Amino acid sequence: MSIRLKLGILYLVFFLVTIIGFGAGLMKLLVDHVETEIDRTLQSRTRTIVRIAESGMTTETTARDIGKLLRPQTADLRESDVYLQVLDPTGRWVASSINLHGQRLPVTSDALKAQSSRQNISEMLPIEGRYRLRIFTVPIVHEGRLVALLQASRSMYVGDNTLEQFGKLLIAGSVGVAIIGGLSALYLTRKAMDPVAEITKTAEAIYRQSDLGRRINAGRGSDELSTLGRTFNRMLDHIEEAVGNQQRFIGDASHELQTPLTVIRGNAELLRGNPQSAKEASPAIIREADRMQRIVDDLLSVTKLDMPGDLHVESIDMHSLTKRIIHDMQPLTGQRSITIHDPNHSSTFGDEEKIELAIRNLLRNAITATSENGIIEIHLEIDNQEISIKVRDDGYGIPPDHLNHVFERFYRIDRARSRKSGGTGLGLTIVRGVAEAHGGNVTARNSKLGGAEFEIRLPSEPVPRS
Repeated sequence: MSIRLKLGILYLVFFLVTIIGFGAGLMKLLVDHVETEIDRTLQSRTRTIVRIAESGMTTETTARDIGKLLRPQTADLRESDVYLQVLDPTGRWVASSINLHGQRLPVTSDALKAQSSRQNISEMLPIEGRYRLRIFTVPIVHEGRLVALLQASRSMYVGDNTLEQFGKLLIAGSVGVAIIGGLSALYLTRKAMDPVAEITKTAEAIYRQSDLGRRINAGRGSDELSTLGRTFNRMLDHIEEAVGNQQRFIGDASHELQTPLTVIRGNAELLRGNPQSAKEASPAIIREADRMQRIVDDLLSVTKLDMPGDLHVESIDMHSLTKRIIHDMQPLTGQRSITIHDPNHSSTFGDEEKIELAIRNLLRNAITATSENGIIEIHLEIDNQEISIKVRDDGYGIPPDHLNHVFERFYRIDRARSRKSGGTGLGLTIVRGVAEAHGGNVTARNSKLGGAEFEIRLPSEPVPRS
């Protein structure tokens, strides 16, 4: 069963339950109102007769004297729809109002309980299954003596007939409202589910046609389904970008590996054809194999940073770590001047292995970009609960139109120079991955020394990725 049909059925059930509950409640209120009004009328009539009777009552007054009050000349007591009857203390009939036309009201055992209880008795009696009578029995007492029983009655026919007609109208109206509500529910459900159907249709088309450029027409509405459509489009944007990056990454990696493979193959064929050329071919093979190894190692580093996982967070003495990195890279430094500026002997929390990898890559880039007597500065600062790691040099700098691209994979400002120096084009990509893994960022700019400046900013207590 589709969600659309389920929602339609739920809406219809809701309509029916609401209508039935409302109708039942309204009927109950009307029934109570009709019975209350009839009881009020009967009580009013009996009080009037009792008041008149008590005004002239003596110790000799009998039920027959009370019955005389029901004669036609007592105009203020006559009501065409109220029937009156007087019984003696034993419950025998004495007199009736003129509108009973000689008939008598039924006397039940419940009515006779007023003899002993001296309390008013109210009861509802069915008459021949056609209509009901409301009978109100009132004992008339004088000086502790039961003089008579006064009964007032009114037919419920008009009220019952009105309630019956109202009930029929209510049922007919409920059926009509239920039909209209059900059709409206199906229509509204269909309109509400159209965006979901559009999302499903688009997703199916993307799956079957591999068309990541297709988008959902989500509109500009602020409802949940329009928001879902826009979120789905943003997800498609991200997927399309990721697939494009992956394709470019594969192409760039293939291109980078093609050159050393070609050199190795050429020199290997040279060795096979002329074994005496090993002195020239072997160094080339080893050099290109080393380059391939660096590319593969950097690719593995990038892949690990892209994979979700927790960082091994620990306290890091950044001053000591930077000094050790400089010492380890002495064979590459030559005559270059490398200084550390760390007035506060900085420390932080993070994954020491990954942070060391990022600093090594920045320092290697600086060494590559500077001359043999170049200047390189490393600045460590604590600022607003963040640690700043800046690496500056006086090398050839970065052209302004390249600043936004230097962290892309395999991106090189000068491809010939980078390949000659052994760079893979992945070093700055690794730096960015390390910074983002720690919840920080990295920026590139031209430094005051005339060369490039790279700054890594990391929170003092980075949250590990999950």
